[in-house]
Amino acid sequence: MRLREVKQLMKQTALLPALAAAFILGACDGTSLPTATGKADIRAINAIKTSPEVGFLIEERVLGSIDFRQISSLNEYDDLDYNFNFDVFFLGDATATRIATQHIDIVADMDYILLLSGTLSNATITVWETAKRTFDGTETVFEARFAHISDSLGSIDYYFAAPGVAPVLGEEAGTLSFGDVLTSIDYTAGDFVLTVTTSGDPSDVLYQSDTSTFLAATQYLITTFDGGAITNAPIIGRAFSLGAGSATASATLPDINYPATVEFVNGSLAMGTVDIYKDVLLTSLIVDDLPYMGMSAEHDLVVGGNPVFYTPFDGTSPVLIESTINFSTGIRGRVVSYGPSDALSARIYLPDRRPVESQAKLQLYDAAINYEFINIYLLEPDEILEDQFPILTVTSGTAAATIPLLAGSYDLYMREFGTTVNLAGPIRLDVVLGDVVSAMIFDTIDPSVLELQFLPTNP
Repeated sequence: MRLREVKQLMKQTALLPALAAAFILGACDGTSLPTATGKADIRAINAIKTSPEVGFLIEERVLGSIDFRQISSLNEYDDLDYNFNFDVFFLGDATATRIATQHIDIVADMDYILLLSGTLSNATITVWETAKRTFDGTETVFEARFAHISDSLGSIDYYFAAPGVAPVLGEEAGTLSFGDVLTSIDYTAGDFVLTVTTSGDPSDVLYQSDTSTFLAATQYLITTFDGGAITNAPIIGRAFSLGAGSATASATLPDINYPATVEFVNGSLAMGTVDIYKDVLLTSLIVDDLPYMGMSAEHDLVVGGNPVFYTPFDGTSPVLIESTINFSTGIRGRVVSYGPSDALSARIYLPDRRPVESQAKLQLYDAAINYEFINIYLLEPDEILEDQFPILTVTSGTAAATIPLLAGSYDLYMREFGTTVNLAGPIRLDVVLGDVVSAMIFDTIDPSVLELQFLPTNP
């Protein structure tokens, strides 16, 4: 049954279970097995922007799982030859589906990165390899490799310089097409800005990072990805620190030309309709006439703290909520006014906005205060609620984990945690693959009844 499979997936604590009982490195046919002489480093990057988490395997042994824009942990393997595989668990399937395989005859003391791109139905693997480098810790330089992983862009130039240094033709680190990686370049440790322009035109800036500090005696892979629905910027930079050890540190390099934005949701029944100001004198109105259960358009934020003051609609007294909000550059955040009249607050969260081509998504935020915990049930249309198990439990004042869904129709119910008391439902939900549905739970005047509102999608 479709929903039983969804519930099983929600209970998993990791994407990939053990996929095989044996890991075969050679044949036992009486011939001599190859002898390893050294080891190499292996990692993978997921650049399929509409993918769920993807399993990365050497033969049938799981090395890890990677989401979009992520790099796997470092793995070391002998200089033999292997098949490296990428698997996906499609919702509703009992086993993983292999979407790509790459054979590599490993050379000792090399560093391999496998770039997975394309789509789930037509995945492509690009192999980047370079000699391993060991720092002794006394160096004053770091090593940078630049890679192009923004499939919406054509040929581009990368400039990497101190803050305030404008791009000048001829001073670019290199020109890249999608899937390219430049030869390593050493730079003196310090502060740098990454700028991406159209190839041959330094005045046509496509992306510019904020100032970031790069440490000596460190290897970095510096990349660009397409932004997607989570950000206002078309391009996001990432810097992966490729040091020794299993962990691979990473930092996001947002585009400084795209501010963070915020949507305001009035989630407190106690407040009624409100106005929201951004100055203590209550002269700069951000949101006018926001009703209970209403959501505003997106508003730009400045870098640093952004004060907000909630007042009754068309009034300046009393100030119901005074708070400061902030999100990283380019992020599309959300702020929910929450709580009873004597404990009002502004709570921030980052909605899950990224579509996945193989499933729909439902994310709930619980703005209701009358119940600390609420059980959520998702059933087939017109299915009887009795003797069913909840798909998850939501907590008052927080966002719940995203629920993956197959395409189709569902009936949603809410019950008080630990009881069979029905608080809302059935509420019909219709989804297609790729949908990202954001919904919020609200109190009503009747404390024994809750209301679910599907939030609009701002452009």
